[in-house]
Amino acid sequence: MLFRSIWFDINTGRRSLGRLDPKKQEIKVFATPNSMSPLGGAVTIDVDGKQKIWASAPDGALQFDPETEKFTEFKSVNYKTPNGNAMTYGVAADRHGNGWWAQMGSDTIGKGNIATGKSEEFKLPEVAGVRARQTPEAMKAYEHNEIGFNFPFPWQQGPRRMGTDKNGDTLWVGNSWGGSLSKIDVKTGEISIMPMADSKHEQPYHIHVDSQHNAWGNLWNSDHIYKYDPALGRYTRFDLPRRGTEVRF
Repeated sequence: MLFRSIWFDINTGRRSLGRLDPKKQEIKVFATPNSMSPLGGAVTIDVDGKQKIWASAPDGALQFDPETEKFTEFKSVNYKTPNGNAMTYGVAADRHGNGWWAQMGSDTIGKGNIATGKSEEFKLPEVAGVRARQTPEAMKAYEHNEIGFNFPFPWQQGPRRMGTDKNGDTLWVGNSWGGSLSKIDVKTGEISIMPMADSKHEQPYHIHVDSQHNAWGNLWNSDHIYKYDPALGRYTRFDLPRRGTEVRF
């Protein structure tokens, strides 16, 4: 059933998980119980190595078992902050059955640890040197800044949509404000930052990892896609034949 299904986000009044069976030409909608959050945030859907479905919730992530048709909820460790709620942006799932999600407004990556049934979090490092350049007056004003998808602090990475290596143990995250990729070891949680070739102008969006461990992505302000080869530590850019493409969509 899983391999011939297409999974998608659908809003029927309560944002839910949809499944299309192309062979049967049948759509079925699965809503979370009222005791759980619905799908939400900037929704992404992924399939883990145990054939479970993961989707964004506003305050964490949801795992769905296609066999039992049951949801399991993982809440963000720090959803409420002094500057507002750190909503989920993107979700990815690793080959070990764990789910991962980005809290764009707080530079935090959440993990749904399937072995413990608990949520964990990993904080991304700030963009180097930016905080030190701020004036005392600016820092005072930033105390009142509301976190979100559109109001960053100048030193934030801004993690968005992510992708996991299904043949390895790496989670790749597009840091759209920082102009970089986060490389995260899904076993140890170790984080490395890979600046884009033009980090001041290239803002990565959604990442997909191919069978050769390369991270492919689009950019939300440029008319090209890129490939990052981790073995060589090298970016390759592929220009699109037209301009104004809004390729992030």
